[in-house]
Amino acid sequence: MTPAGSKSGTTRKESDSMGAVDVPTDRYYGAQTERSLHHFDIAHDKMPAPLIHAFGHLKRACALANQELGFLAKEKADLIVKAATEVAEGKLDDHFPLRIWQTGSGTQTNMNVNEVISNRAIDMAGGVLGSKKPIHPNDDVNMSQSSNDTFPTAMHLAAVSELKKTLLPSVRQLRDAIDKKSKEFKDLIKIGRTHLMDAVPMTLGQEFS
Repeated sequence: MTPAGSKSGTTRKESDSMGAVDVPTDRYYGAQTERSLHHFDIAHDKMPAPLIHAFGHLKRACALANQELGFLAKEKADLIVKAATEVAEGKLDDHFPLRIWQTGSGTQTNMNVNEVISNRAIDMAGGVLGSKKPIHPNDDVNMSQSSNDTFPTAMHLAAVSELKKTLLPSVRQLRDAIDKKSKEFKDLIKIGRTHLMDAVPMTLGQEFS
């Protein structure tokens, strides 16, 4: 199976429960992401970046919680936090190639995030990509989690983030523009229209307001 996301042309072997698969050497994702690229080779609509960034925040929080509960060693948690922070900041966006077309629970995207954080953490620790040592994508990065909870949580985080950064500022800008027009045309008289019929006169400013 030829890697779908390879730019350099060179590959490394990574394994999952289904066996070994070739993965681009210049990418942090692993076997499950590579399989998804082939199984769901549909269109070019990639997962939105805000969702991936939200996953970074989520995985960082989970690592800290697992450390606090005594389930995850501090050394491992620190590596996961550093790698997850890079995901949250958008520094690793090129390592998330999956389309929106995948299984309903978002398992492939959750695993894409797990694999990228795992391999980035391994890289930081000076290990071998794909070795799953010292950070395992499932046992460490995905500890105490499942796609059925991580994906909806990341969606909510992304929605709130985009609401604050994009939608609300745009709505405020529209409100201010309409308010400006209502004042600009406060003295311009026009015929009112009710149910597609002429009505009492009003100002264009009133119509904008």
